[in-house]
Amino acid sequence: MRKFGLAVMIALAAGCSGGAKGSTTPTDQAAGDAFAAVFRAVEQWRQGWEVRSLEALSPLYRQDGNTVVVYQGKAHVGWPQAQNYLRQTVEGARSVHLSLEEGQVTAIGGGGATYSARLIREISDGVLTVTDEGFLTMTFARAAGGDRWEIVSEHYSYASGP
Repeated sequence: MRKFGLAVMIALAAGCSGGAKGSTTPTDQAAGDAFAAVFRAVEQWRQGWEVRSLEALSPLYRQDGNTVVVYQGKAHVGWPQAQNYLRQTVEGARSVHLSLEEGQVTAIGGGGATYSARLIREISDGVLTVTDEGFLTMTFARAAGGDRWEIVSEHYSYASGP
């Protein structure tokens, strides 16, 4: 999976620079705009999970065959599989609380970015509440038209057991 993630980042850097031809380093203004836009998208993602709304989450993802959502080592490749995973998890939860700490955005050219943070997640089905703490990494690409950012890859994992 590490090789796949690196391939996505390299492809974004090579194909989505958005700056001068051949440039993969965004201007300070472009980087600032990307950082703010990605942080806004992450906050929308967090809120979508907390209100348990697939309708709020779906528009945040690129909806094609290359979208990847990895949860605890299980990959859901392509939008239909990723959407199915999201639907099952959202519909099975009675409450979700997410806390993101130490979030960091790294620009990849003018058209890509990664977000990484420590995630503390509490999810309950109404009977059993499970709390886990792990690491979340998301890769974003600028959507067609350039006015918003889409999640193209999401990976969350945590250490299980004591």
